[in-house]
Amino acid sequence: HYFIQSNLRMSYTVRLCQLTSHSSALSSIRALSAPSEYKVPGTEKFFKKQAVYGRPLSPHLTIYKPQLTSMLSISHRGSGIGYSILLYGGTLLTLLPGGFSHYVALAEQIAPGNGVITAFKAIVVLPLVYHTCNGFRHLAWDTGKGFKIAEVYKSGWFTVGVSVVLSLLMALLL
Repeated sequence: HYFIQSNLRMSYTVRLCQLTSHSSALSSIRALSAPSEYKVPGTEKFFKKQAVYGRPLSPHLTIYKPQLTSMLSISHRGSGIGYSILLYGGTLLTLLPGGFSHYVALAEQIAPGNGVITAFKAIVVLPLVYHTCNGFRHLAWDTGKGFKIAEVYKSGWFTVGVSVVLSLLMALLL
Protein backbone atom coordinates (compact mmCIF):
# COMPACT_ATOMS: atom_id res chain seq x y z
CA HIS A 1 0.00 0.00 0.00
CA TYR A 2 2.80 2.44 0.92
CA PHE A 3 4.72 1.46 -2.22
CA ILE A 4 1.76 2.33 -4.46
CA GLN A 5 1.25 5.72 -2.80
CA SER A 6 4.96 6.45 -3.12
CA ASN A 7 4.90 5.60 -6.84
CA LEU A 8 1.83 7.78 -7.38
CA ARG A 9 3.52 10.72 -5.69
CA MET A 10 6.66 10.14 -7.73
CA SER A 11 4.72 10.02 -11.02
CA TYR A 12 2.84 13.19 -10.09
CA THR A 13 6.13 14.94 -9.34
CA VAL A 14 7.64 13.74 -12.62
CA ARG A 15 4.54 14.94 -14.52
CA LEU A 16 4.73 18.32 -12.81
CA CYS A 17 8.41 18.64 -13.76
CA GLN A 18 7.61 17.72 -17.37
CA LEU A 19 4.86 20.31 -17.50
CA THR A 20 7.07 23.03 -16.07
CA SER A 21 9.85 22.25 -18.51
CA HIS A 22 7.49 22.81 -21.50
CA SER A 23 5.81 25.98 -20.25
CA SER A 24 5.92 28.46 -17.41
CA ALA A 25 5.54 27.09 -13.91
CA LEU A 26 2.52 29.25 -13.21
CA SER A 27 0.54 28.01 -16.19
CA SER A 28 1.45 24.40 -15.33
CA ILE A 29 0.18 24.71 -11.80
CA ARG A 30 -2.86 26.58 -13.09
CA ALA A 31 -3.56 23.75 -15.56
CA LEU A 32 -3.28 21.12 -12.84
CA SER A 33 -5.61 22.98 -10.48
CA ALA A 34 -8.20 23.99 -13.07
CA PRO A 35 -10.60 21.02 -12.65
CA SER A 36 -10.95 21.62 -8.89
CA GLU A 37 -11.62 25.33 -9.39
CA TYR A 38 -14.67 24.74 -11.57
CA LYS A 39 -16.55 22.34 -9.28
CA VAL A 40 -18.53 25.30 -7.91
CA PRO A 41 -21.20 26.42 -10.39
CA GLY A 42 -20.42 29.80 -11.94
CA THR A 43 -16.71 29.72 -11.12
CA GLU A 44 -15.59 29.26 -14.71
CA LYS A 45 -17.82 32.16 -15.83
CA PHE A 46 -16.38 34.33 -13.05
CA PHE A 47 -12.75 33.66 -14.03
CA LYS A 48 -13.47 34.28 -17.72
CA LYS A 49 -15.15 37.61 -16.89
CA GLN A 50 -12.16 38.64 -14.74
CA ALA A 51 -9.78 37.72 -17.57
CA VAL A 52 -11.81 39.77 -20.09
CA TYR A 53 -11.66 42.83 -17.83
CA GLY A 54 -7.97 42.26 -17.12
CA ARG A 55 -8.54 42.06 -13.38
CA PRO A 56 -6.11 40.28 -11.08
CA LEU A 57 -7.21 37.21 -9.14
CA SER A 58 -6.92 39.04 -5.86
CA PRO A 59 -7.19 42.78 -5.21
CA HIS A 60 -4.07 44.65 -4.18
CA LEU A 61 -3.76 46.31 -0.78
CA THR A 62 -3.70 49.74 -2.39
CA ILE A 63 -7.42 49.62 -3.16
CA TYR A 64 -8.38 49.36 0.50
CA LYS A 65 -8.85 52.38 2.76
CA PRO A 66 -6.55 52.03 5.77
CA GLN A 67 -8.51 51.31 8.95
CA LEU A 68 -7.44 51.86 12.53
CA THR A 69 -7.68 48.15 13.30
CA SER A 70 -5.41 47.09 10.44
CA MET A 71 -2.94 49.90 11.09
CA LEU A 72 -2.72 49.02 14.80
CA SER A 73 -2.18 45.37 13.95
CA ILE A 74 0.62 46.22 11.52
CA SER A 75 2.08 48.70 14.01
CA HIS A 76 2.03 46.09 16.78
CA ARG A 77 4.06 43.71 14.63
CA GLY A 78 6.35 46.47 13.40
CA SER A 79 6.96 47.79 16.91
CA GLY A 80 7.86 44.32 18.11
CA ILE A 81 10.32 43.90 15.26
CA GLY A 82 11.65 47.45 15.65
CA TYR A 83 12.22 47.14 19.35
CA SER A 84 13.89 43.76 18.90
CA ILE A 85 16.31 45.36 16.45
CA LEU A 86 17.00 48.21 18.89
CA LEU A 87 17.49 45.77 21.76
CA TYR A 88 19.87 43.54 19.84
CA GLY A 89 21.66 46.58 18.37
CA GLY A 90 22.17 48.02 21.86
CA THR A 91 23.43 44.66 23.04
CA LEU A 92 25.93 44.54 20.20
CA LEU A 93 27.14 48.03 21.15
CA THR A 94 28.28 46.60 24.50
CA LEU A 95 30.67 44.35 22.61
CA LEU A 96 32.35 47.23 20.77
CA PRO A 97 35.34 49.06 22.26
CA GLY A 98 34.26 51.47 25.01
CA GLY A 99 30.94 49.74 25.67
CA PHE A 100 27.42 51.10 25.47
CA SER A 101 27.99 54.05 27.82
CA HIS A 102 30.78 55.34 25.58
CA TYR A 103 28.39 55.55 22.61
CA VAL A 104 25.67 57.19 24.72
CA ALA A 105 28.16 59.86 25.84
CA LEU A 106 29.29 60.29 22.22
CA ALA A 107 25.68 60.76 21.09
CA GLU A 108 25.12 63.36 23.83
CA GLN A 109 28.19 65.31 22.68
CA ILE A 110 27.10 65.29 19.03
CA ALA A 111 23.42 66.11 19.66
CA PRO A 112 22.50 69.78 19.10
CA GLY A 113 20.46 70.18 22.28
CA ASN A 114 18.26 68.68 24.98
CA GLY A 115 15.13 68.97 22.82
CA VAL A 116 16.62 66.80 20.12
CA ILE A 117 17.87 64.26 22.65
CA THR A 118 14.46 64.12 24.35
CA ALA A 119 12.71 63.68 20.99
CA PHE A 120 15.16 60.94 20.03
CA LYS A 121 14.59 59.16 23.37
CA ALA A 122 10.82 59.38 22.87
CA ILE A 123 11.13 57.91 19.38
CA VAL A 124 13.37 55.10 20.65
CA VAL A 125 11.12 54.19 23.57
CA LEU A 126 7.80 54.52 21.65
CA PRO A 127 7.92 51.03 20.06
CA LEU A 128 8.40 49.39 23.47
CA VAL A 129 5.66 51.42 25.14
CA TYR A 130 3.21 50.94 22.25
CA HIS A 131 3.92 47.22 22.01
CA THR A 132 3.45 46.84 25.77
CA CYS A 133 0.21 48.86 25.90
CA ASN A 134 -1.19 47.04 22.90
CA GLY A 135 -0.16 43.75 24.51
CA PHE A 136 -2.35 44.63 27.50
CA ARG A 137 -5.15 45.38 25.05
CA HIS A 138 -4.72 41.92 23.55
CA LEU A 139 -4.75 40.38 27.02
CA ALA A 140 -8.09 42.10 27.64
CA TRP A 141 -9.35 40.56 24.41
CA ASP A 142 -8.29 37.15 25.69
CA THR A 143 -10.94 37.53 28.38
CA GLY A 144 -13.53 37.87 25.62
CA LYS A 145 -14.21 41.57 26.16
CA GLY A 146 -13.90 44.58 23.87
CA PHE A 147 -14.78 43.00 20.53
CA LYS A 148 -17.58 45.37 19.53
CA ILE A 149 -16.36 47.68 16.79
CA ALA A 150 -16.90 50.83 18.89
CA GLU A 151 -14.93 49.28 21.76
CA VAL A 152 -12.13 48.20 19.42
CA TYR A 153 -11.77 51.74 18.10
CA LYS A 154 -11.99 53.28 21.57
CA SER A 155 -9.35 50.95 23.00
CA GLY A 156 -7.20 51.46 19.90
CA TRP A 157 -7.14 55.25 20.19
CA PHE A 158 -6.66 54.95 23.95
CA THR A 159 -3.65 52.68 23.38
CA VAL A 160 -2.12 55.13 20.89
CA GLY A 161 -2.69 58.11 23.21
CA VAL A 162 -1.32 56.40 26.31
CA SER A 163 1.70 55.17 24.33
CA VAL A 164 2.60 58.66 23.13
CA VAL A 165 2.13 60.25 26.58
CA LEU A 166 4.11 57.53 28.37
CA SER A 167 6.89 57.72 25.77
CA LEU A 168 7.24 61.46 26.25
CA LEU A 169 7.21 61.08 30.05
CA MET A 170 9.85 58.37 29.93
CA ALA A 171 11.99 60.46 27.56
CA LEU A 172 11.80 63.43 29.92
CA LEU A 173 12.65 61.33 32.99
CA LEU A 174 15.48 59.28 31.48
